[in-house]
Amino acid sequence: MSTATRPRNVTAAVLGLWLVLLCALGTGDAGAQQSGGTIRVLASWTGPEEEAFRQVLDAFTKKHHIRVEYQGTTALREVLLSDVRSGTPPDIAVLPSSGELTAYAEKDYLAKLDEVVPGSEYNPLWTPRLTENGPIYGVAVKADLKGIVWYDSARHGPGDLPALAADSRQWCVGMGDGATSGWPGTDWIEDILLRQQGKRVYEQWAEGELAWDDPRVAEAWRTWGELFSGAAAKTALRTDFRAAGKKLFAKRPSCALEHQGSFIRGSYPGPHRARFAYSADLLRLSGSPSAAYEVSAAHEVSGDFAAHEVSGDFAALFKNTGHTGQALELMRYLAQVEGQRTWAEHTPARSAKPFSANSKVPVSVQGNDKVAQSIARTLKSSSLCLDASDAMPPRMRLAFQRAVLKFLSYPDAERQQRLGGLLGSLEKVHQSTEHSQGQGRGPDQPWPSTVCH
Repeated sequence: MSTATRPRNVTAAVLGLWLVLLCALGTGDAGAQQSGGTIRVLASWTGPEEEAFRQVLDAFTKKHHIRVEYQGTTALREVLLSDVRSGTPPDIAVLPSSGELTAYAEKDYLAKLDEVVPGSEYNPLWTPRLTENGPIYGVAVKADLKGIVWYDSARHGPGDLPALAADSRQWCVGMGDGATSGWPGTDWIEDILLRQQGKRVYEQWAEGELAWDDPRVAEAWRTWGELFSGAAAKTALRTDFRAAGKKLFAKRPSCALEHQGSFIRGSYPGPHRARFAYSADLLRLSGSPSAAYEVSAAHEVSGDFAAHEVSGDFAALFKNTGHTGQALELMRYLAQVEGQRTWAEHTPARSAKPFSANSKVPVSVQGNDKVAQSIARTLKSSSLCLDASDAMPPRMRLAFQRAVLKFLSYPDAERQQRLGGLLGSLEKVHQSTEHSQGQGRGPDQPWPSTVCH
């Protein structure tokens, strides 16, 4: 080789080596794909909710150069179970309840998240564990407040609510939701029990330490049955929950109140017109069933009765998917203030912004929406209780939902008579999934160790 050609060849070789190294190290999105592939996220959000969440994922990709593939489905439970059974779970799944999350954690499918979840920024209820002081297996990336009553502020003011609440025809109620039909009724019974008996009894029941045929539980069912009898019960059974609240804003509304979580506001055709009252303020849930819905404008709740019922969408990281490092980075982003703020900021203008469980996310992310600000402040309350049925083993939750439908289908004259047998059947399911705290776990998913905080 001549001295004239050697430098050019050496230079070409060096450049080639650098190109190989750069490809191996990865640069930008392409590098992320070659070094770690694309991480997959499974959740239930579709429509405007999916649009907003994709904006969050795009912001994450831009910052961390890690690509994310999102799959939104209304059949989340079925899709996830199928993926897990086939050995191809998503890297991250966002589950609609802490109970479902702990079921996967119990079977050792999930990675521990203590290193990426800022525990100091979350109420312990929002970071599910198998035991009180055990590792974190999930984090609520979206929160909702329950136990609230919605109405159309263009038609009604707070002064109208007492008379409306006393008339069963004025409640917009739908029990339908496919395989999970009945859950709006479980929400009612949970809320009534919490208001009638307080946080301690509610927690005992939700944690599997109180029998379903206990007189205090039966009273909550009787109270609910007093309100939804006759035509009101039949209408509830044949109405989808998504359609129920839309009646509030119809040209000629057939009902005026809806008992539903804060998430429902996003599906209202005029969310800016929706106002709410806390059920504890509107309804005096104490005493005999006939007086249970007697309204007290001066009603005050404190101490054990001041708790608010909440629910969340819990993100979990599946083990051994091949992208654990990148998925941990996304979990960190979703759990921290930056990701939560980005989510709120990218929600379409006419849609309701999501609520955060992270205590460091300022109320101001809700903009000038006073209703949303009020809900956001309540979610930062120190006295919260998870939706009881969400935290229960899946078999118990499903039995509860089916019992609600059966209870409403009973003729009015037979309902109170047959309640004992219905609750007895639920107690049998309870016994089959029962566990004694600290003394092992039942054959089903474990009952939760913490429901209220």
